[in-house]
Order: sequence, then C-alpha cells, then structure tokens
Amino acid sequence: MSRQYCTSCERPLVTCICNLTCRINNNVEVWFLQHPSEVKQAKGTAKLASLCLENCHIIIGENFTDNDELNRLIIDENKQVLLLYPQDGAVKASTLSAASQLKSVVLVLDGTWKKAYKMYQLSKNLHDIAKITLGGDIKSQYLIRKHHKDADVSSLEACAHALIALENNKAKYQPLLSSFQQFNQMQLALTPHKPC
Repeated sequence: MSRQYCTSCERPLVTCICNLTCRINNNVEVWFLQHPSEVKQAKGTAKLASLCLENCHIIIGENFTDNDELNRLIIDENKQVLLLYPQDGAVKASTLSAASQLKSVVLVLDGTWKKAYKMYQLSKNLHDIAKITLGGDIKSQYLIRKHHKDADVSSLEACAHALIALENNKAKYQPLLSSFQQFNQMQLALTPHKPC
C-alpha cells in the first residue's frame, strides 16, 4: 500500500506539518534557492517557512546561473534583490524604509553549509548581488540536525531573523519561530534516538 501525502505540505499524512503553520504577510519577499537534496528532507525547514509566509517562493536547483525565473528577478529594476550569505563584505541586515521593504526580495540558499557554498560558487548570477548577513548574537533552536556552532541556524531561522531585521518587527515573526519550535518537537517525537 502506497503512502498517502498531504496535498498542501507534500509530506506523508502521518508527518503533515499543516497544523504547525501560521500566516504572516511579509513585506520583504523571500525566495528560497533549494538544493535538490532538501526537497524530500524530513528535517528541512524551507517548506514550513513557505507555508507560513504569504510572499515566499521556492525554486530548486544547484546551479542557478541559467535559471530564467531568477534572472528575470535579478534584472527587474523595480526590485531590490539581496542575498542572505555570510561572506566577507556582507552588510548586517538592518531596517529598510517602508517603500524599500515592499520592493525588496531576500534570497536564501537552502542546503547544508557545504551545499550552500557549492550552490553559491556555481551560480555566477549571485556573485554581484548585494549580500546581507545576520547579527552574531542569534542562537539556533534547530534541535534535529547537526550544526557545529550556535550561530549555524536553519533556513527558516535565517529567513525569520533577516525579516525581523529588515522590517524591524520581532513580534510579527515570532509566530514563525514558534512554528519552527513545534516542528522541532514533532520531529523529535517521531525520532526518539539521538538527533543527527
């Protein structure tokens, strides 16, 4: 007998995350550039974020250099595209004006650090985009995947903290972080062994 899947979150019904979602009308649009290995990853967080954020989009790939959809966005004069990537020269995310928020799009690389680095290296169209980074005081609440430092956050957490900084509104995005905590607890309940 084949597994039944939720048509909304696309996960098996027994691990459906739709009851964990909230609805947030984010001013700053978010695009996740998702590595193919993350698409079916049970511990992945981009899908949960996309179900919670009204202005969110996921495109899948490893090398986005020739991705027409992304390239149209990058050259759109009505958009301000920012890449959330902790590279030398990246500027700490800070409050944008109300008008700038509505025309800004943040790109988030969704994959392990190693995969995200490779995605960035391969995707030449990302190299000239303005880079933003998060403050160093953020501690990850990601309990279900290995990370080497407290500052190694999940894609959802990175996205949420970037939006908090850019829109200067912590309360607005607290429900997203609360959904993430519930997601962690659900996954831990499903896997009683040591987190990996």
